Amino acid sequence: MTAPTTSAILHRSLEKEYPTASAGDGVYLRTADGRRIFDGSSGAAVSCLGHGNAEVIDAICAQARALAFAHSSFFTSDPAEDLARVVLEQSRGAFARVLWLGSGSEAVESALKLARQHHVFRGEPERVHFVGRRHSYHGNTLGALAAGNNPGRRKVYEPILAPAFRHVGRCFYDADGKGLAEEEYEDQRIAEYEAEFLRLGPRTVAAVILEPVVGATLGSVPATKNYLGRLSELCKRYGILTIFDEVMCGMGRVGTYHAWQSLGNVSPDLQTVGKGLGAGYQPLSAVLIGKTVCDTFMGHSKGAQAFLSGHTFQGHSIACASALAVQKIIARDGLVANCQKMGEVLHASIKASMPSKFFENGGSLRGLGLFRTVDFGTLGEVCGGPLGKEVSQKAFDLGAAVYLCSSAVDGILICPPYIMSEAETKELASIFVEAFKQVLASRCA
Repeated sequence: MTAPTTSAILHRSLEKEYPTASAGDGVYLRTADGRRIFDGSSGAAVSCLGHGNAEVIDAICAQARALAFAHSSFFTSDPAEDLARVVLEQSRGAFARVLWLGSGSEAVESALKLARQHHVFRGEPERVHFVGRRHSYHGNTLGALAAGNNPGRRKVYEPILAPAFRHVGRCFYDADGKGLAEEEYEDQRIAEYEAEFLRLGPRTVAAVILEPVVGATLGSVPATKNYLGRLSELCKRYGILTIFDEVMCGMGRVGTYHAWQSLGNVSPDLQTVGKGLGAGYQPLSAVLIGKTVCDTFMGHSKGAQAFLSGHTFQGHSIACASALAVQKIIARDGLVANCQKMGEVLHASIKASMPSKFFENGGSLRGLGLFRTVDFGTLGEVCGGPLGKEVSQKAFDLGAAVYLCSSAVDGILICPPYIMSEAETKELASIFVEAFKQVLASRCA
């Protein structure tokens, strides 16, 4: 364990000591002092194949021996081309091209630029606004931070964030839709978008950006069943593009290859993916480009008007070879379906073991696939304050890493690897419930 005062790294927190992760095997990580930790959140919904997968490691080594890096301004590579074809085939015609990048934030920044350039190519340079949602998260770079609306992350940087980004209300029916039928709640959300378009001037709006299933900011909150389709229809009416950010919730995590396939099956114009794309074996993200935007670029991105945007490591050969192996394993081993199955086991196992006090105080479980959140509701109000941070730490002490949600909710995000067996799923649920019970006993004795 390295104390922040002795480490040479500027860690995420300068107030805690970090154990050193020294090895990984399947769904477990091992620390330098010999502890075994269940990776109950896949890091941050990243390590979907778990740790130490020999096929992926072999693919990385083979590619490193053949070609580690060739700059994308000069060359393409077989792994980059092959991976693009695999992802497009798995997307069943929803997208026409892929742009490889290195992080989720890079992917979001690039999607925003693609949307802007699309309109410029079409002779509509006045389209300069982007509409996101409150309590959303799209990345940590300044453009991505402006597109999102995670108050804690934005606060310090608010004065330097671009004013081109506006935000409407979240889609969180369980929390905000009391007394309304789901369709009535959707009516309100879509009407709010249209009012914002009209306020800005519809011909000044370039795109909307949203997470089909919100990540840790709210805790795996899926859009209502017709929300994405209705929003897409509204945007088409005004010539506005849709950007779905599936960096965290996509690539099989919710039990379908893309999260929108579980939520009405309406594809976006642009989609960002990451995390589960390469499973953490190498950093990789992407923008998936729909036919409308692709056709615009194919017709206009030439000569002096060419799209000028590139990153040194985009299309990195080793990263693409690694992700190609990951995606082939996911398809071959039926791991997207396993996400759906084990997600139901996880939900049922936790729900059956939680004490009555949890439910009596508005506690709930939500999510899709292996993207699940335990929300403590109002329990913190009668037990000395929010519980999430303490439950997360207690779970880690008992041998499982789970992900603390933002301060917008008092909850824990549980998103383990896709390779989970039923026994492992029940083990994780058991550790989590025990952690919760211990915290509850100490707080509310």
